[in-house]
Amino acid sequence: MPGVMCFIHSKMSRLCFALRRDIVNHRDIQLLSLFNRGRYQFLMNVYLDDLHTTVNFWAGEALNIPNLLYIGKDFNIRDTEWDPSISLHSAAGQSLKNLADSYSLVCSLLVLSVPTHYSDISSHTNSVIDLIFLDISCAQVIYCIKPDLR
Repeated sequence: MPGVMCFIHSKMSRLCFALRRDIVNHRDIQLLSLFNRGRYQFLMNVYLDDLHTTVNFWAGEALNIPNLLYIGKDFNIRDTEWDPSISLHSAAGQSLKNLADSYSLVCSLLVLSVPTHYSDISSHTNSVIDLIFLDISCAQVIYCIKPDLR
């Protein structure tokens, strides 16, 4: 069963979005192409389980994806790099950063430091595990999550 999904509004149909299983065929990676200004550009949705199998797959495949503009979704990696409430720098977080760096993507941080995942279990802490990596030319894009609208 796939771990990711995407909704594309009909007003964006002129960009000719396509699901690109010919480039990446993994149940937890969804690669979309769009045609814009005479060239294909790519957006990637990712879900990582607790074992980080998607990062391991991705690192092992050496995927050649030119014009990758965005990687985002639920990474399930707690790391001090994007969550100030965490005091460790994890190996999985470093692997994710290395992969993003290989595509010239940087982590876009929240304007307000609020959790993106709210635990239903009272003994577990809330955390930042939903991330957005953007092309370095878009790195200054800012966004916020309003806890009361989650």
